[in-house]
Amino acid sequence: MNTLQFTTQMKKELWEYKKIFLWIPVTLAILLICAPFISLLLNDVSSGHWLTRFERISGLTHSEEFSQIAFGFISVLFLPFVIISGIIQLYYFIACLFDERRDLSIMFWRSLPVSDAMTIGVKLLVGALILPAIFLIAATGVVLVFLMMIVILSIILSLGYDISLWQLWANSDVIWHLFTSWGSLLPYSLWMFPIYAWLMFVSAFAKKAPFLWAVLPIIIVLLVESFFVSYFDLHTRFFAQTLMDYFTISHNALEIYANQHTSITVMPFNVMKDKISIVAILFGAGLMYGAYWLRVNKNH
Repeated sequence: MNTLQFTTQMKKELWEYKKIFLWIPVTLAILLICAPFISLLLNDVSSGHWLTRFERISGLTHSEEFSQIAFGFISVLFLPFVIISGIIQLYYFIACLFDERRDLSIMFWRSLPVSDAMTIGVKLLVGALILPAIFLIAATGVVLVFLMMIVILSIILSLGYDISLWQLWANSDVIWHLFTSWGSLLPYSLWMFPIYAWLMFVSAFAKKAPFLWAVLPIIIVLLVESFFVSYFDLHTRFFAQTLMDYFTISHNALEIYANQHTSITVMPFNVMKDKISIVAILFGAGLMYGAYWLRVNKNH
């Protein structure tokens, strides 16, 4: 594989979607950083309630309890980035092959000495890993900014109010929580791979309205299955149950990890790792080959 061609393709994708890949996570990060200051301006901070809360936190005797609080704090900061990143991923995958056919730029890109296989692979890599990684970088930056604020606040509390939070922060495992949050990216991408592959296949196939082409076939299959199940008085709905089992996380699974005394920090990683299916990955690989075949053979 030509490294220069690969990096050029990566830069091309990032440049084409620069507005959503760069400005959305940056804007979201700025809003989250400014949110506490806006809250302070809108609320009365002179009543001393905040001081009582910090005194209660400093009285925690179990560092594990405070570590869970720190993990919850990081999760709350990461959650908006994860949700918006997921929405943008869906948009990117459904548009990445359709847009270049709609504006006929595919003629220019295919005239370059870059294989269609590399183009498809780069688009998959960008959408599945690079895009969420950019949002995770922004989320990590927000966490680091808040940690700097917390250090300054801890200095003020220890010097001005004789409230020490240093021991609790030393045992909060913040760096480990950040590491495990990043570690969940790969199993999440493998879990969602069939969706990414389906959207890319539709993006390469649809002449108009790729979103409808992505959604309507699934809805039609579920409706037809529901009709046959009701009409013939069958007991199971294969497609609906398969989708439900694959894309949902049952409460029983969470209870199993809790009973195994699995750390709450690594629980998201373990849950998503166990959702990965070889059959689903092979199905996704078939759809990816279909997207490649359409790009090569379809009359654009």
